[in-house]
Amino acid sequence: MKQTVAFFGVVIFLIVAWLVGFIDKLQGDVDVSHGFNEERAVMGEGEYSKNYRVNSSGNEVLILNKHSLVKQKELWNKSGLKEDMLELFPDFSEIKYFINEHIEDDGSFKNELLGHVKKVEVKYISGTLTGRKAKVMLSNF
Repeated sequence: MKQTVAFFGVVIFLIVAWLVGFIDKLQGDVDVSHGFNEERAVMGEGEYSKNYRVNSSGNEVLILNKHSLVKQKELWNKSGLKEDMLELFPDFSEIKYFINEHIEDDGSFKNELLGHVKKVEVKYISGTLTGRKAKVMLSNF
């Protein structure tokens, strides 16, 4: 009886040791630095990368604070976020939500952009603009 209990104890110990080793190997293959290096991986290097951050939801945010309106427009037009916004067309409510979530601005840029989107939306819904022309107009802010 004692030998059977000892045998099962050794077998259970070996199974647990094997599982621990297997789990350690799996964890070694997982990149846990993602949260720390995410901003650099998403934005890359360069002049425009310093105007981005990644928020707690993992979304890119274009930081336009302390720039002139001309510079803000330049940063927006060179931003990958602009292309992401255009992919949301024709869902104007999603476009507006996207702008509010992905642009940090202490001036009037965001308000101007939202006003521009509203003008395009009105023209598109009224039938004055085709889908392609509306998308071009959204792109030409």
